[in-house]
Amino acid sequence: MRPVIATSVFLALALPGAAFAQSTQTPTREAPTTGARTTQSQRVTTQEFLNKAWNINNFEIQAGQEAENKAQQADFKDFAKMVVNDHQKMQDELRSIMRSTRGAELPNAADAEHSQKLKQLSSATGAAFDREFRTQQIQGHQEAIRFFQDYAASADNPDLKNFAQNSVAILERHLQRAESLKRPEGVM
Repeated sequence: MRPVIATSVFLALALPGAAFAQSTQTPTREAPTTGARTTQSQRVTTQEFLNKAWNINNFEIQAGQEAENKAQQADFKDFAKMVVNDHQKMQDELRSIMRSTRGAELPNAADAEHSQKLKQLSSATGAAFDREFRTQQIQGHQEAIRFFQDYAASADNPDLKNFAQNSVAILERHLQRAESLKRPEGVM
């Protein structure tokens, strides 16, 4: 009976130490992939977060402005106005935080991924525009929610962590609203 107790005590003391040793190992970072969910072994740096968050907000502002002008349905225009207003506020908050983050910069222009999406949206008209806008909003907000949640879970910068956490609720509201938009009839 004593060997069982001794083994149990040994395991009880050894396992937490082994788990701690594993958790303190320096994570390796793989090259990011578009739309990929980050993992503990794939931490996003402050600068990477700033770049992507800025690109997301910039795209949403431009896509929303495009939809305010080109959308066929009134609920799409109302949604677009909300997206523009909310993402402009998020962008302003991001700029404010960035000013206090030493060595960090915001991009000067959109990345290739978001430029291509905006070009695709801009070239659509009528019901095809509404369909493309709705699809991009759903997909984009799903990806943004994952990205902001992942960053908030591992952020080193407390201001950006708070920003990411607070932004998730806004992004989730946008996703719900985008999903509730009536699918346009017509062109597939």
